[in-house]
Amino acid sequence: MDLEVFTRKIDSVIRRYRTVYDLLEFLAIAFVILLIAVFFNLGDIFKLISWTEPYVGLSPDIPFFTVNYETIFLFFIVCLVSLLILELTEKNVKRIYKLFKREPPKRQKSQDLVEDTYPELKDRLKTAYDNRNSDNFIAVELTSSVSSDIEGVSSSDLIDKKRIAYSLSTIVVSVLFLAAIFFTGFTAPVSPGDIWDKFPNGSITQPPITDENTSTNNSSSIPTEAPPISNSPGVDIDITLPPGAGMGPGDMLEGTENNFTPSTPYPPESLSSQHFYDSLPAGYEDVIKDYFKKLAENG
Repeated sequence: MDLEVFTRKIDSVIRRYRTVYDLLEFLAIAFVILLIAVFFNLGDIFKLISWTEPYVGLSPDIPFFTVNYETIFLFFIVCLVSLLILELTEKNVKRIYKLFKREPPKRQKSQDLVEDTYPELKDRLKTAYDNRNSDNFIAVELTSSVSSDIEGVSSSDLIDKKRIAYSLSTIVVSVLFLAAIFFTGFTAPVSPGDIWDKFPNGSITQPPITDENTSTNNSSSIPTEAPPISNSPGVDIDITLPPGAGMGPGDMLEGTENNFTPSTPYPPESLSSQHFYDSLPAGYEDVIKDYFKKLAENG
């Protein structure tokens, strides 16, 4: 097999495998974050946001599928945070290893990965590839030997099985916990609303400021208790009410009748202005009577 064709083929396979690794790791991170969000009722945070509160409890008009808006919002946030964590992890992995004074792993090329998987090709594949166009007898023999050896290389052996196993196990465990929460309804006893209620909402209520002199004067001018009645023996106390006491506006509501004589024997609403009668022509009464009779007959 030609070394250039083999190298291009292995490069393509490795890129596909790395795409699968990234996808599985993204799903693993997303399910873990979703599990944390569901367990701690983080979906209730949309009730505290002004522009998402009107959509809480509602669902878009999607045929054959029903999902709440808060679930959609939570899904997008989980995806965004997962992508951010995945990107930061790949960029900062060297810093994390240096923090623990360890050598960070290098991203292997396809030829290095093949040589690690097949020890018989160790240092031979790269040397033969670098000298593939050489006319040297040794280089030609090495290229011919390596070309025959790479025919037994299987692309499935290049899969990082541990990396896939870790991601799949994380996904399965997270899905099982999510299913348990869905069927049992068991979540944390706290929610973002409970935590938000413990913080002041920006308005501090203070007791009204009162002046000591004012409070003293008010308390002295307005009696709060009935004056005591002397109960000295041999002293007569006048407890009779003065004339007119107890006669207030409320007595009229209690059904007391007042003698009232109207100024005219007719009710006021039945009286009309004489100017109204003078402005109408003669015979208007008969016309009006006929008009209302016709209305009654048609009705």
